[in-house]
Amino acid sequence: MNDLPRRKPVVVGVDNSERAMKAAVWAAAIAHRRSLTLRIAHALSNPAYHYSEAAPLFQAEFAPEVERSAHEVLDRAERRVRSEFPEIMISSGTYPGPAGLALTGLSRHAQMVAVGSTGAGAVEALVTGSTVTRVVNRARCPVAVIRSNAPSPIPDNRPVVVGVDGSELSSLAIAAAVEFAATFDVPVLAVHGWDDDIAHGHSITKVTNSSVVEDEQSVLMAENLAGWREKDPDLQLTTVIERANPAELILKYAHDAQLVVVGSHGHGRLVGTLLGSTSRNVLHHAPCTVMICRRSN
Repeated sequence: MNDLPRRKPVVVGVDNSERAMKAAVWAAAIAHRRSLTLRIAHALSNPAYHYSEAAPLFQAEFAPEVERSAHEVLDRAERRVRSEFPEIMISSGTYPGPAGLALTGLSRHAQMVAVGSTGAGAVEALVTGSTVTRVVNRARCPVAVIRSNAPSPIPDNRPVVVGVDGSELSSLAIAAAVEFAATFDVPVLAVHGWDDDIAHGHSITKVTNSSVVEDEQSVLMAENLAGWREKDPDLQLTTVIERANPAELILKYAHDAQLVVVGSHGHGRLVGTLLGSTSRNVLHHAPCTVMICRRSN
């Protein structure tokens, strides 16, 4: 019996925007290469969130139109995807809004969630309560924020950049980057930046011989990457270790990459503090697609 439909799907959230359509195609490329189902999701407007006495009347009068528009969006996305991947397995559906809440719920049973963004410097995460903000902060699986100015968002031969800092979440990011690279046969560039504040537990100003710290950073990188080349002898893996702000170093190499993968260390209750500073800066300013990896529990 074919058990592929029981494997976790790749989920993409869509509206009627062009950026959402590009996100759908990007997500479809992942699902197609991995023989997974692509789940195309569209969140319905929910008048209850307006807390108005007129909400029930609005819902009764406009619900058919909302449903019709929603299915038009889903149909458009499916046509766009099938124009590139005719044989892909697709499931699509509408979900109660808001979109961020719907996608967060779907992330519990997904391999990945993809959403579109408005572009570097104007990502929706700058807006409190936006779809991207909620999803990257709350999802139970990796979230890819698709940012593509190219005519086609389909992955190409450019490298994947992954941020490495020695943490558990960094290990998850490395695994996700390697999996993407193996899926599309592209190189991985592992980047580790260290500065006066994060030199493996030391402050550079307190270390008389900076070469000691430099050696520690090399060991940290080697330990984090140990075993990956053995698992995949064809993996094209190179490293960059520099004394620099981690986010700035990642962004430096992101300009020649198609994807940046980072772990998120954020813990606070405020939107601005849920993402760690490095992942937040990369998400806001990277010129390419960014994948955020968080713990699933």
